Amino acid sequence: MKIKLWPRRITLRIALLYSVVFSVILVVLNASVLYGLKYYLIYQAMDQVTSQAEAIKSKLGEIKGDVNLFEKDLIFSSIPNENIYTKIFDEKGNVIYSSKRLERINIPHDVNIDIPVKIDKYDKDLTYLNTIFKSDDKVFYIQVIKDMENEYLFLKLLFILMFFADAAGIFVSFIAGYFVTKRALRPVDYMTKEVREIDAHGLNKRLKIYGEDDELTRLAKTFNDMLDRLEDSFKRQNMFVSDASHELRTPISVIKGYIDMLDRWGKEDKAVLQEAIEAIKKETLDMEHLIERLLLLAKGDNKSIKLNKEEFNLKDVIKEVAEEIKMLNESKNIVVKGQNDINIMANKKLIKELIRIFLDNAAKYTSSDGNIEIDVGKDNSKAYIKIKDDGVGIPKEDIPHIFDRFYRVDKARAKETGGAGLGLAIAKWIIEEHKGSVTVKSEVGKGSEFTITLPIFPPV
Repeated sequence: MKIKLWPRRITLRIALLYSVVFSVILVVLNASVLYGLKYYLIYQAMDQVTSQAEAIKSKLGEIKGDVNLFEKDLIFSSIPNENIYTKIFDEKGNVIYSSKRLERINIPHDVNIDIPVKIDKYDKDLTYLNTIFKSDDKVFYIQVIKDMENEYLFLKLLFILMFFADAAGIFVSFIAGYFVTKRALRPVDYMTKEVREIDAHGLNKRLKIYGEDDELTRLAKTFNDMLDRLEDSFKRQNMFVSDASHELRTPISVIKGYIDMLDRWGKEDKAVLQEAIEAIKKETLDMEHLIERLLLLAKGDNKSIKLNKEEFNLKDVIKEVAEEIKMLNESKNIVVKGQNDINIMANKKLIKELIRIFLDNAAKYTSSDGNIEIDVGKDNSKAYIKIKDDGVGIPKEDIPHIFDRFYRVDKARAKETGGAGLGLAIAKWIIEEHKGSVTVKSEVGKGSEFTITLPIFPPV
């Protein structure tokens, strides 16, 4: 069984992490203090033995090196009671004087002259200094030793005090960190409760904004923005499904009606039979075209269409599509003009479909002797296609919606002109997939002008 040591709640995690960081900082700071204080005491001890050695040399100078038993206490009486002890040797190494507590401490007297030394010996922490005093023909070796027992005892007590103070500080920091974190994250609990109440039927609900403009406030605003997009997308999806169902229901109803008619009279009446077959074929083709466009938009929404781009001449493609539209609309005057040397890198099939949609719309809403003009050009790093007609035009209030799916400006003429209102939605998707843009100018009774821009390849 796997044991999880790391707590699941974020408040506990943050409090624990805060305590760990705080404890590491405390340990480092306290270790630095103890380390620094230890060496300060060592250097202080070295300074003390040096001062004591100088004081003894000064006394020896006063009596001109004439040391006798009567004057020994007078010479060394100036040594303070700070665990500092002295030994004095003659030039042959014989001990002339020794502090009473130094019987078992034997440090060589003729090494490290005038250099303070710290040693751990005889189960003690000692600092000593060897120095030489000369007077006339006399030579004395002076050895001053300091037992640092009190200093190290102070360090041990300070360490114990710091240990308990650190433990208390870490505990307090954990408790304080937990409550501070819990209070800071309280809006998350509120948001969690509110989010649980949001479902497909309650996308209009929004999270409340708590406090100032901090991270949690920005999170709530971001979540609300996401809900706005989801609600809009959900509404569009519902509308899309509803409109698609309506558009599919109409041809299915027509086909069903003609099948019923065939069942009643078509078996004997050839005219009825032919009429029903033609109508069913037409409705089937329309339904097939609608389904293809619906599938194209669905794939576009799912980002499942891979654009296989190639380099081609833009004006040649426009001419090709214009010829197709001319064959179907012989009474319309369709003119292609502009530059011939514009190459773009794009999906040729989709660009043809894009041009076909705009020209087909222009032809539908232009009178039999109307004019449609396509102008091709380039501006810096972009190519532009202007499609202008002198047809019925688009009302100003309808222009913002013409690229919406299933939107038709003239509902009354929908059956007359045909189509399900998906063409411009597909055209806009193709333009956006190619990093282009489209603008519209239109006036009722005077016609419309669509300007499409697409990146040029190679750039100029």
